[in-house]
Amino acid sequence: MKFEDCLCFRLGKAVRAMARLYRLRIARHGLTHTQFFLLIALYEGDGLSVGELAQRIAVDKPTMTGLLDRMERDGFIRRERDPEDRRAWRVYLTEKAKALKGALTEIYEEVNGLFLSGFTEEEQGALEGILAKIEAMGSQGGPQRKEV
Repeated sequence: MKFEDCLCFRLGKAVRAMARLYRLRIARHGLTHTQFFLLIALYEGDGLSVGELAQRIAVDKPTMTGLLDRMERDGFIRRERDPEDRRAWRVYLTEKAKALKGALTEIYEEVNGLFLSGFTEEEQGALEGILAKIEAMGSQGGPQRKEV
């Protein structure tokens, strides 16, 4: 197999192309690509636990801690103890982040829509299924092969 045919390489290349378009649009807001998606996740569910948020944006806990430290320092989020579990923290949007919701949501929908517009509805459904399958295989340690 040629290097260019490697699925991981091809997916990574596609992700970088999409990420570049997001970065061009979010730069004026002083956000990184990951910070942007963290805010989008919180717009859908403010007050998520740190673990829930890490899972939603697909980062590990050490990465999440640094990310939250910077975002709290920059005034985008605040962390509060979970009233039901004193060991856990919940993450909330600040007024600064709430004020950006319209602009950031517009960027999110614009870029996502730009890429999806290149596919028919049938192709979009197939793409969703393929991505879900790849994600599931990755979380299970790879494809499960049946013995013949």
